[in-house]
Amino acid sequence: MKVKIFMDTSASTIEGQINAWLDQLGSPTIIKTETAVANVAEKPNDGTHPCIVVTVWYELQNSN
Repeated sequence: MKVKIFMDTSASTIEGQINAWLDQLGSPTIIKTETAVANVAEKPNDGTHPCIVVTVWYELQNSN
């Protein structure tokens, strides 16, 4: 099983990233997805801001 994580402050940006990723993979089997909001600092000693985190657990189909 593989895991892919997407993270951004914009839901539409994440949607675009996921759609592009799925187009590259073809037809993976999605096992589970999880969405969370976390406070993230871009640089050390920087203030935090909310960030959307989408985690996808998946498997690629065998090409026999």
